[in-house]
Amino acid sequence: MTGVYRLRMSALTILGDKVGLMVRWTWLVACGALFMGCGNSTSGPESGSGPWTEWEGTTQGTTFRFVWDGTGMEEVREAALDSILRAVDDAVNLWNPNSDLVRLNQWDAAKGEFVFMDSTQILTLLWLRSEEIWTATGGAFDPTVGPLVELWGFGIARADSVTPEEVAIAMQSVGFSSENCALSEIEDAQGNALTSIAKRKPRMSFDFNAIAQGYTVDLIADFLKSKGAKNGMIEIGGEVRCWGTNKKNEPWHIAIDAPVAETGTGRVFDAIALVDDAAICTSGSYRKFREVDGKRISHAIDPSTGYPVVHNLISATIRAHTAATADALATACLVMGPDRGRAFIEAYRDAHLEEKIDAYFLMAEPQGGWSSWMTPGWTGNLIPVDQNASAAPSSTPE
Repeated sequence: MTGVYRLRMSALTILGDKVGLMVRWTWLVACGALFMGCGNSTSGPESGSGPWTEWEGTTQGTTFRFVWDGTGMEEVREAALDSILRAVDDAVNLWNPNSDLVRLNQWDAAKGEFVFMDSTQILTLLWLRSEEIWTATGGAFDPTVGPLVELWGFGIARADSVTPEEVAIAMQSVGFSSENCALSEIEDAQGNALTSIAKRKPRMSFDFNAIAQGYTVDLIADFLKSKGAKNGMIEIGGEVRCWGTNKKNEPWHIAIDAPVAETGTGRVFDAIALVDDAAICTSGSYRKFREVDGKRISHAIDPSTGYPVVHNLISATIRAHTAATADALATACLVMGPDRGRAFIEAYRDAHLEEKIDAYFLMAEPQGGWSSWMTPGWTGNLIPVDQNASAAPSSTPE
């Protein structure tokens, strides 16, 4: 990647200049009329400071829920929000056969670099932020883990048995370093800006699922805030970002699940986080698992070994300024485990004060149950839930 490209794009990263990011909104909203809404909404005066709008639906293979206070803000049509969801889907959804990411993964590296027009810059921005987090986490967060995800049966295919030889072959295509892959900008003969990605390993593929949902949350939240929404909560697949207050004029109440299977009466909560201007994302191994060779394995795969992780950290919740950062760091911590993850978080939060990082870990105990660890920033903002009480309702507290 050239220095000029890095410098120009740095203003568009998640934690960078919001003015640069707003350039993308112009394109996305202009395309809003092209798409039909994929959810449903209700609006009207309720308790609180004014008319609230709620929109629910599905995206990226999961559910979403958007809630915001419309008092004094510009009108927001569902089509505009849907266009953002569709743009992310068209860029990085692995289940969309026509997405840019699927076409990249299917590209034969022997043909040279994969060149395309990244009109929304979504794939480019995710790549750049992923590159930063890959470096910061020492490779625990790695978008090239795709071959291992497929091998262990957490992708499209299902595996009943995995051999060391298969792991060794898959590992040859893992590693988000510049030696293995690189993104740059080029111009065609007409002067149009194109994005070029070099895959230097024959079986290399990319998977941004561990950051894409959080990034989408940021896109929606920043869009609504740009339209004047003073209060809101955006949730996609459990990745959440809040600002302002809820309908009761209180901090948003965001549930952190207990590391147990859902009961017939609803979710079981470990704690309630009070949030007024932050994102909260959780990565856990207590529900996403499979049996391979007769053993229960976690969906969290260590890119340094090629094998599912084996440690007692079963849930990592990260609070951060943006959902993209919280999403990616939660994944990285679940890979690292409790000791390495704790040391990483303590060092990272001190070095990146502007990202407002806090962590909450749940660890399985040998005798049953679980213990917890948290950074000091949670003080007064994390309310434990009595595990002897009945299961909480399925909807997330607000």
